[in-house]
Amino acid sequence: MPVTKVLDIAYARLAAPDLDLAEEFLTHFGLTRAARTGTALYMRGSDPAHHLHITELGEPRFIGLAYTAANEDELRKLAKTSGASGIETMDEPGGGKRVRLTDPHGFQIEVIHGLEALTPLPLAENAVNTAQARDKRLGTLTRLPAGPVMVKRLGHGVIVSTDLPKALAWYREHLGFIPSDEIFRDDERNVISSFNRIDRGETYVDHHVFFCMQGPKAGLNHLAFEVANFDAVMLGHDYLKSLGKYRPIWGPGRHIYGSQIFDYWADPWGRVHEHMTDSDRLNAAAEPHLNRAAPGGNRSQWGDAMPAHFINYATP
Repeated sequence: MPVTKVLDIAYARLAAPDLDLAEEFLTHFGLTRAARTGTALYMRGSDPAHHLHITELGEPRFIGLAYTAANEDELRKLAKTSGASGIETMDEPGGGKRVRLTDPHGFQIEVIHGLEALTPLPLAENAVNTAQARDKRLGTLTRLPAGPVMVKRLGHGVIVSTDLPKALAWYREHLGFIPSDEIFRDDERNVISSFNRIDRGETYVDHHVFFCMQGPKAGLNHLAFEVANFDAVMLGHDYLKSLGKYRPIWGPGRHIYGSQIFDYWADPWGRVHEHMTDSDRLNAAAEPHLNRAAPGGNRSQWGDAMPAHFINYATP
């Protein structure tokens, strides 16, 4: 049995040498400043959570991920595990309490409870007529505004591991993740990547909150942020492209595993941030699937195949 079953992903924690540049990129990407100190930047989405992205001042690096626990009893259970911190009161904007763990790659994993909730921000979502539902937008013209598209929430984090079986065992034991899809090469025992979701029993959740793949070095592959819909993904793509200052990584397209419509961009230090929408939703009753790796890497249902520079991409 896992030590705990977390409820959701909470935020990502990174470091960068220039908080102004970090805030500029994240604002263009669709996040909103919740707080900023002399040493850290806290950015939120439209959901009530105080923040979903932290940038600490320092040399560029991926520090880790945070997940939400149901209550302090879950924190107390985690605090008893080998290598865990005690329950800490967080002395930073948003408050709350946490237990810190170190995953097999040396990344910090925080399990938190009591993060401050803010007033939700407006999230524009345009109605779309379809062939089977042509009357969703009667008498209304679609005129989509240019500019940054509002991010709703953090959906998942992706890590490259040098020891995938060890990493998966650790995350499933400590956080209660369960597999949705796994990909093997040549032999079914040779799993090279794994999509894992939150176990919330009968409640439906995103296809994956944590994706981990085998690679030559450990690091962050990307962070995925949910936006309102397909139009938002495309508007975000056009807006970031129009700025001419950020590197496009992959997209737009629609994934096979998880089915999300996606678009990936790198921040000024190469950390990849994804706009995504329309994830598959599963509950704990869904059986995991074992899939043979496609030649040439991860493919899309539509859009370009994964570019070579993104295969095993990892920023330490």
